[in-house]
Amino acid sequence: MSDNQYKTLPEDQFSFNDIVKKLVSFKNLIARNWKTLILAFILGTLGGYLFELLTRKPPIYIAKIVFNLENSGGGSGGGLSDLASAFGISGPNSASAGLFSGENFIELLKTKNLYNRAVLSQVDIEGKKYIFGNYYLQRSGLFKYELKDDIQIKSFKFTHDRYDSATVDERKMVRLVQNYLMPYTLIVNESKKASFLSLVVSTRNDTLSYVWANLYLKIVTDFYKETKTQKTRELLVLIDHRVDSLRRELYRTQGAAARYADQNQQIIVQEGLVQQQRLQSNSGQLQGMYFEALKNLDNLKFSIAKETPLFSRIDDDELPISPEPAPTKKGTIIGSMIGLLLAIIYVAFKQSLNEINTI
Repeated sequence: MSDNQYKTLPEDQFSFNDIVKKLVSFKNLIARNWKTLILAFILGTLGGYLFELLTRKPPIYIAKIVFNLENSGGGSGGGLSDLASAFGISGPNSASAGLFSGENFIELLKTKNLYNRAVLSQVDIEGKKYIFGNYYLQRSGLFKYELKDDIQIKSFKFTHDRYDSATVDERKMVRLVQNYLMPYTLIVNESKKASFLSLVVSTRNDTLSYVWANLYLKIVTDFYKETKTQKTRELLVLIDHRVDSLRRELYRTQGAAARYADQNQQIIVQEGLVQQQRLQSNSGQLQGMYFEALKNLDNLKFSIAKETPLFSRIDDDELPISPEPAPTKKGTIIGSMIGLLLAIIYVAFKQSLNEINTI
């Protein structure tokens, strides 16, 4: 056998020399068509950049408030344990089934009651009063993006700042605003080791994010405080009415006793003395009941102050808020790679056609 027979390989196998020859041939092909490749790279980059411009979303501004909410009255765990249990934080009352415990608190944030209050609340922005719903419609970008084809809604304006006096159209708009705000209004516990909670709001306007974060947190904490002190406040109203009624009855009885004494200064008959003693006794009893009710009223006022949860801001954003960093220029990178790849395929296909035609 000759040496050429040993060097011949089957058609389905390649030698190392064949691979090197292919790489050198490919390098020479690229070198001969470098202008075409550069042009394709530039066109692909421009195409990707143009695609990014056409599909680019407006910048997002995130307002974040870190806060702590606890019951200053102490007791068996305080108000914070209810909030903390919603996020898996252990506490003395974590097993309770109260309004603010467990998943109840998460669902509470989505209720219409809170949004009814917040959307129709008056807010002061740069010295001007706005109904928040109107300010949101002006600054949220809804009319430019999501509702750009709805001509009728662009002329809408809230005129009432209380939900019970709002019109049917205003109530529908409150629900619309709620649907757009709710997915971008979150209360989260970012650290399982701490009891601090974070309210995070994302919108297309920095002032809008800042105003809504502060307003919504105020509505939530006010509702929490009202709920925690509701029974005491109801009892306070009853005691206050009792104090007023006892005061009126005491003054009436004292007046009657004084008039009777003036009209009967020389009392000799025992019946008259008994009547005078009765008026004086009733007056004394009413005075004691009045002072006791007044004492209870003061104690209830102190109790409300003691039971009211303490709200503490740990950290929050200030205006102006920087927009979120723009995403990586993926469109430009992908466009340039596609342009370069297509150019390589083109020159390789063209080279193959030329070799076939020369055979």
